[in-house]
Amino acid sequence: MNKAKIGVIGAGWWATEYHIPHLKEREDVELTSVCKIEENELDFLKNKFGFKYASTDYLEALDFEKLDGVVIATPHFAHYENTKAALDRGYHVAVEKPMTTNTKDAQAIYDLVKEKKVELLTPYGFNWNPLMAKAEKYVEDGLLGKIQHVDTSFSSSLVDLFQGVALSESNEHTFKPLASTWSDPSKAGGYGWGQLSHMFAGVYKITKLTPQKVFCMSVPSPTGVDYTDAISLRFEEGATGAFSGSSFVPKGYGGGYNIRVHGDKGSLFLDFEINRERFLIRTMDGQEIKEDAEVGSGTHSYTTQKPINTLVDICLGKDYTNHGDVSINLKMVKTLDAAYRSMKSEKLEMV
Repeated sequence: MNKAKIGVIGAGWWATEYHIPHLKEREDVELTSVCKIEENELDFLKNKFGFKYASTDYLEALDFEKLDGVVIATPHFAHYENTKAALDRGYHVAVEKPMTTNTKDAQAIYDLVKEKKVELLTPYGFNWNPLMAKAEKYVEDGLLGKIQHVDTSFSSSLVDLFQGVALSESNEHTFKPLASTWSDPSKAGGYGWGQLSHMFAGVYKITKLTPQKVFCMSVPSPTGVDYTDAISLRFEEGATGAFSGSSFVPKGYGGGYNIRVHGDKGSLFLDFEINRERFLIRTMDGQEIKEDAEVGSGTHSYTTQKPINTLVDICLGKDYTNHGDVSINLKMVKTLDAAYRSMKSEKLEMV
């Protein structure tokens, strides 16, 4: 059997709970190499998951053997350096969000993906939900007409992380999330990079709009990152947007992701929440379109497995659809880069 040779850079909390177990489940994957900076944990990773090689040096992990694909799940600030190294070697890449933490680096990654003729994806789990693809198709087919306004919110139960406190839900996990990844402003912590990256990736998948101007206000945490965000956008196509995010959701609720797209011919209503999932389109001429949506428990709407399966399919030359491609990532990074600049300047910022 032909197997995809996969390396993993950054084998911390998220990778060991989701990415690596999903890879290990597939018979057509070889877990070739892994990188983690804690040397005393390398043997554990090799024994638990079956990696052939483990190192504290990500370049050694990339060069141990020729790979087909790489999963990158290091802290936010390291994504550019790790991703560039993998792309330079001609590997397909699945990099955690955010792809990079500034526009210059995002553009460089975009250009490198095109130059090397490889695929890059970010595992925005909501983007792989079938309802997102249906929304994208209805908008593409013109059912809503010309988009006039987008209204979207994304809320999570993660206030502890942005305070620099360990996530209570991770008590039984192999590793805990690094507090600094979420709570240190010098390391691209904050709700925008940590969570609103999902929101903007979904909006850009569905609408194909292009960000132009951004204004952002936030509530700061004790560590100096954003607990909440209120963002206004102007798109190049003329539409406006209102986007909000909050980490202040009680534990056990799970939060919510709500998308409204209003065009001159109709409106889309798409909701992902516990016990309330909805897909509805209403048009100006009286049509009403509903799509079946399962009632979720907070996790089924967000898939961790499908994006990783897509990476493997890419590596093996199978048919695939990339719902978190480099174009979506570039727009997302440009938007949040401008939003963080706006937080500091308290002015409208160009993308």
